[in-house]
Amino acid sequence: MSGTGVVSMDHVLVALGETKEEREVRIRSLFNFFDAANNGYLDYAQIEAGLSALQIPPEYKYARELCEVCDANSDGRVEYHEFRRYMDDKELELYRIFQSIDVEHDGTILPEELYEALLKAGIEMNDEELAHFVEHVDKDNNGIITFEEWRDFLLLYPHEATIENIYHHWERVCLVDIGEQAVIPEGISKHVNRSKYFLAGGIAGGISRTATAPLDRLKVVLQVQSEPASIMPAVTKIWKQDGLLGFFREPGPLVQLGCGTISGAVGATCVYPLQVIRTRYNAVSITVVSLFFPKEMME
Repeated sequence: MSGTGVVSMDHVLVALGETKEEREVRIRSLFNFFDAANNGYLDYAQIEAGLSALQIPPEYKYARELCEVCDANSDGRVEYHEFRRYMDDKELELYRIFQSIDVEHDGTILPEELYEALLKAGIEMNDEELAHFVEHVDKDNNGIITFEEWRDFLLLYPHEATIENIYHHWERVCLVDIGEQAVIPEGISKHVNRSKYFLAGGIAGGISRTATAPLDRLKVVLQVQSEPASIMPAVTKIWKQDGLLGFFREPGPLVQLGCGTISGAVGATCVYPLQVIRTRYNAVSITVVSLFFPKEMME
């Protein structure tokens, strides 16, 4: 069918090579996987436990969002019919965007088609990154992405499946932040102006330095006093001598901001390679289908 036609569940079934009965078994099996306690419903704790059992690191789990989007009546429980409705809506949504990328309409996404779709969305990837993207989604390693592979990659992604969101989801999965320090993933650094990160670090450093300047000024005054140090007299002395600006003397706020900008940029430049190495070392690839639909589950 063309990318502009009306999409129905029949199109999804054809693309997946499933009957309605087979699809029902698949969805029920996935629901039962999460409902390990046989409660007949899912809640946040069960979804969180299910994702953890699938060894999906917490950095890119969407348990709470998934629970909320499935829970149509907002009672804190996801009944099977609500879970089934989510699956219907998500697979239709994923098929629509799959069709929009598959410009040849041959039932597969070629790397060049994915590249063009990303480029139209303002996201430019080099050949290595594109190959990494395709490799992560392409389970059988034949160099193309089928709808089944596309669905498995995004099935439990609860947000709208725009090309921008899909790209950022891939980054989150493949170039994940590790630890308490925020890392600039390689993909982001190549597609977003890196100077923004340096500027942000500089501004943060400048603001921080300006905020602590009065305390530093007070500390210096107390240290050089010959008589016993006392805070309030020192504060009064600074105020009487120079007013408010006295708390920001040597250096002033603009100098502090400049120094903060430089120190932030230098710090980010020096630390960035080490953070990338750590990120790459800890990065984990996740393929939803191999986790959610093992052969023994369907037999």
